Amino acid sequence: MREKEKGSLRLRMEGFWCRLWHLPLFLCLTGLLQGDLCCGQRLVQIQEGPLYRVKGYPISIFCNVTGFKGPSEQDFEFVLRTPNRVINMISTKRQNFAYAIFSSRISEKDVEIERLSGSSVLLRINTLLEGDAGDVFCQTPNTDGEYLGSYEAGVTLNVIEDTLVASYFGSSSQSLSEGDPLQLECQVSSQTYQHTHLSVTWFIHSEEHENPRPIITLDKDLTVKTGAGFEDRYHAGLISMDKVEDTTYRLKMSQVQLSDQGKIYCKAMEWIQDPDRSWTQIAHKTSTACNVEVKKIEVAPDAGSFSVYMKPSKASLQVGDALDIHCSVKAQNLPGHLFSVTWLKNQKNVAQIGSSGMLTVFDSYKERENEAEMRAVKISLTDYLLTIRSSRTEDQGQYQCEVWQENMNDDGTFKKIQKQLSSPETVSITAKESDLRVVMEMKEAVTEGDALQVTCSVSGFKGPLSVSWQHKKDSGDSFSDVISLTNEGVMKDVGTKYQSRHVQTLHSPAGNFTLEIGASATSDSGEYRCIVSEWTVQSNGEMKKANTQTQQKAISVRSVESLMTVTLKSRTATVPINSSVELLCTVKGPKVSLAVRWMFRPHNSTVQRNILSIRHTGEIIWGADQRNYQLAIQTQPSATNLLLIVPQASKQQEGQYQCQVDAYQKNVQKARKNSNPLAVTVKKPVSKMSLSKLKSRLETNVNTDAKIECSVLATTTDTSRFMITWMIGSQMLLTMDLDAVLKFGPAAELEMDPRIRMEVIQKQTFQLTVHQVRTTDSGQYRCEVEEWLQDPLGDWYSLKKMSVSTELVVKEREINLHVKNENKMLNITNHEAGFTVDCVIDSQSSDESAFEVTWFKIQEEGPPVVIFTAKRDGTLHSTINLDKSLVFGRPLATHYELTVPQINPTDVGRYYCQVEEWLPTANNWKIFALDKSGELSVHVHTEGDPVKPIDWLGITLAITIPLISLLVLIIILLLKRKHKREKKACLWAEIHPLNPVPKVTSAR
Repeated sequence: MREKEKGSLRLRMEGFWCRLWHLPLFLCLTGLLQGDLCCGQRLVQIQEGPLYRVKGYPISIFCNVTGFKGPSEQDFEFVLRTPNRVINMISTKRQNFAYAIFSSRISEKDVEIERLSGSSVLLRINTLLEGDAGDVFCQTPNTDGEYLGSYEAGVTLNVIEDTLVASYFGSSSQSLSEGDPLQLECQVSSQTYQHTHLSVTWFIHSEEHENPRPIITLDKDLTVKTGAGFEDRYHAGLISMDKVEDTTYRLKMSQVQLSDQGKIYCKAMEWIQDPDRSWTQIAHKTSTACNVEVKKIEVAPDAGSFSVYMKPSKASLQVGDALDIHCSVKAQNLPGHLFSVTWLKNQKNVAQIGSSGMLTVFDSYKERENEAEMRAVKISLTDYLLTIRSSRTEDQGQYQCEVWQENMNDDGTFKKIQKQLSSPETVSITAKESDLRVVMEMKEAVTEGDALQVTCSVSGFKGPLSVSWQHKKDSGDSFSDVISLTNEGVMKDVGTKYQSRHVQTLHSPAGNFTLEIGASATSDSGEYRCIVSEWTVQSNGEMKKANTQTQQKAISVRSVESLMTVTLKSRTATVPINSSVELLCTVKGPKVSLAVRWMFRPHNSTVQRNILSIRHTGEIIWGADQRNYQLAIQTQPSATNLLLIVPQASKQQEGQYQCQVDAYQKNVQKARKNSNPLAVTVKKPVSKMSLSKLKSRLETNVNTDAKIECSVLATTTDTSRFMITWMIGSQMLLTMDLDAVLKFGPAAELEMDPRIRMEVIQKQTFQLTVHQVRTTDSGQYRCEVEEWLQDPLGDWYSLKKMSVSTELVVKEREINLHVKNENKMLNITNHEAGFTVDCVIDSQSSDESAFEVTWFKIQEEGPPVVIFTAKRDGTLHSTINLDKSLVFGRPLATHYELTVPQINPTDVGRYYCQVEEWLPTANNWKIFALDKSGELSVHVHTEGDPVKPIDWLGITLAITIPLISLLVLIIILLLKRKHKREKKACLWAEIHPLNPVPKVTSAR
């Protein structure tokens, strides 16, 4: 027993690895190919989909990663994504990764990960739930140091209902003797919409074996396989398995053996072919068992010989005549033996009288025996009689008598000893002429799910009628019973495959019989036959079948899928932005419950998205923003119209639309149809933008501010926004985006950035200012304006780009500084008198100029010596002795004076002034020009020099002029002090240089 257990376990393990042999090979080949194609890039691969699996059964999904860096053992995480949410399922790295709905299942080992290698795993779900449907993604955390390649892959998992049925409707137990035949039938069907195959296996579970043993299998590809220990009997034709019509699987064992004792049942398995072409078991069901008892036959060594003879009453009969078949047994010592007699027709049991005298009637003859139409009796010790009082055409055939010699055991049971068969006799039965006529009426085709009705109209009858309905799917099949109606109006004999369905037959007073099968299936297609019998009452009061007529006709049950059509069309497939798009999905076909899914694939994308799904129960699930769509459903007698409206279309909603429709009957999916794809184009409006023209040439001087204005004269809408880009040559200077954020380009060097400014001086006028321009700022300046509009979803899109340009020419300033250059000579005789050195500026280079004036004295020997300086900030510096006073004056803005009030002999020499012209720059002042005045030669007479006559006029002028000059100087100083108080700054502080007052530009 233990050796058998080990062998059974070894067979199961070998079968498991045989089913998985292709998985490591696939992973290995995948790794090699990916290594060649994407060297150095991570690639995650998951089992190819979509996958269809049955609720309540297990599923395994494999995942593999290649091209990675880091440790050889990679971590994996699985995530379930549905239209409404994303759910963490399980992780090899993080224990708290799973959401609550999966963490409880993980702790119960219902969801787990099996590692096949360091880079491949299997996700196992042992009990699949309806909520597990969705897109399952396999993710691998990054260990590469950088992101390169793909880090996740997904597969669509569809969870379907379990519709597989396996049932046995025969007797729950049978008692047979060794060598007797055994026939069992199992009904197997599935209503799964997806294309699946079925395999059926008959098992026997005996007391000698711990595990059930397969007897014979009809596999999913319709090949027959036998179980261990049954091969020889199968090849000898003693065991067979037949598929009768669509749902019946029949096991035949011509001669049972003692080892066949046990519980015999059938197991059905449903298979589906995945996209990788492999077949996967998705469901299985087991029927109830029939307990088969097989008795051993022991032949007594002293058994006497006997012979059997059979004789029918007539070899040729007419329908309705009585048929008698006599069986006689001839044996020695007859009173000491017991016999069991069986009548056979075409080698099939009709009736049997056992050794105890008990009568057994088989199969279809049971009804006739119950109706007293037939009987079997023992009329003497050696003679046995089978009588069929009203024969039918089906009663003709080859008859035999089979006799078993039996002995009684001590416990009252009988033991078979030996068997004898009579010679066969052929009986022919012909039909009588009758006025009974039958006409079958029915539709040539009905729709799946509708009621199937077949009517047989009967005429020419006088007595009560009965009817039997039969059906066969294909021409090569045999007819099987559907239902019968007796002459007393009782329905009975419902066929095995119809016992769980709504089937009835009705009889109208006019003589019409109607067969009705509710909720027809495609397997109900084929030929239907009605067998109508007329009955008469015999003199003894019993009913006798007088005549029988049959009619048959074919009917087709059309599937819902073959009748359903789905089309998608629109009159607004091309619309401008912000316009309405109406998509009409028309479904034509039978009246069934519909589930609809609207799908959308954006332009230039391969990913299809769900907009919304309407389940057949009426529930709506949105996959997109509900605010962007409207839905309407209109039901008509011939079609159902599903209208999807996009009220305000945007560029995001441009792409290919499609509707998918599923048909349901009683919550079972019957069909799925996709409409034609329909492309929707959303166009941008035509731009109305125009720009003002710029001067072709703009000239300015260095150190000035250059301003260029770019104005939008007309826009497409009042809500238009603009992206402004200023270019110099082919390089970007700066740009302003839709939110008025500035960004400098490569043309704006580091030093140039603070000199550049762009501002919006009016709503649609954009001004570029370059402060303190330089000659290097010269070039072609181009203003590029791009108009943007906002679509209904809030996204901005560009409409049109235009540009205008001008050439900026920056010139150097001309030096216009000129100081009056006139040489003079002054002779002084009065030592108490003084003299003045004038410095007059005739012209200057700019109105913003500031001057710094320095007076020099040229002695007979040596270089010029600085004697006094008036700086541009108003501070004064003297370089002569402190006991020597000088007087500074500025009668005019361009007129500077330096006076020596008392002269002495050391003041003899030549005097002149030097003027520095300063101009403001961006951050400071710089010297722009330099010029000097003419020289004043001063000569002083000392004692010994010839005395000249007194010049009173000169004395008068010498006194008057200084007084006037002093008065003017005082006035100027007072004015300057007042001006300084207004500025609140000290002009005499050297640490505070003068800065130019910037011009204020008024905002327009």
